[in-house]
Amino acid sequence: MSTYSRSESGVALAVVVWFIAGMSLLVAGVVMSARTDVRFAQLHMGRAQASAAGDGAVNLLLADMRDGLYVDDGVARLPQQVYQLGDVQVDVVAVPTEWLVDINTATAPLMANAFQLSGALDQSRAQFLGNAVVQWRRDPKGAAGVRMEALEDLLSVPGVNRRTWDRVRDYIAVPIGSIGLSRPGAKAQQRMRMLQTLTPAQRVNTAGQAFAGISIGAARATGYRIDALVRIGDTFWLRRRWVSMSASVGVLPWRIYRTEPARIVSRPGPAV
Repeated sequence: MSTYSRSESGVALAVVVWFIAGMSLLVAGVVMSARTDVRFAQLHMGRAQASAAGDGAVNLLLADMRDGLYVDDGVARLPQQVYQLGDVQVDVVAVPTEWLVDINTATAPLMANAFQLSGALDQSRAQFLGNAVVQWRRDPKGAAGVRMEALEDLLSVPGVNRRTWDRVRDYIAVPIGSIGLSRPGAKAQQRMRMLQTLTPAQRVNTAGQAFAGISIGAARATGYRIDALVRIGDTFWLRRRWVSMSASVGVLPWRIYRTEPARIVSRPGPAV
């Protein structure tokens, strides 16, 4: 075979190799894109299922509360129930908003307690942010005139980042029709210690456990944060709704004034 023919063969072989390599990369890209699309589809499907199941369980709990199923010997127990909706289990609990730290009225020490209790910050940093929240609520003239309309407004406070907000969100509220905790003290400490047992992270491993030992007093609360912990497969979703019991709509003796998108609070870890 001539040198010229061997050269042509070498070029042809190189072209084939490059073609195969290019096709392999193209196929790998298509497969990766398909897997990503499947994961996004599964995520959206899971969120839709968790939202529907969570909302249904919240309505069932509100109906049970309306019927007085959570009053025992004149002492109202913390409303909590486990519902089986088809093949989906939902652990739902109603936390009185008066147990939560009102970010519009809380003192700096109480805000600092909430930041520290959430595990997001150490004591010195928590105190700094507690003061920053109170300072942010004041207008330029120094009067307490600026109101936070939503929990996310806390992110506007200098120094509060997303990680800190994610940690403290289980302890704070912007109540409607009721007033949350505003000052530190024995009652505030007791309420926040109770809240530690009710956070989604703590409840994932205790789903189905009734909090019969926790009482909200003889009088029914005027506002609740209702958490629906929805288990779909091995993944736990949280659907959270905020309810006023003193501002009814139509024939219903309550009004839902805020609904948070369903979010994953626990999922299986990667295989080791």
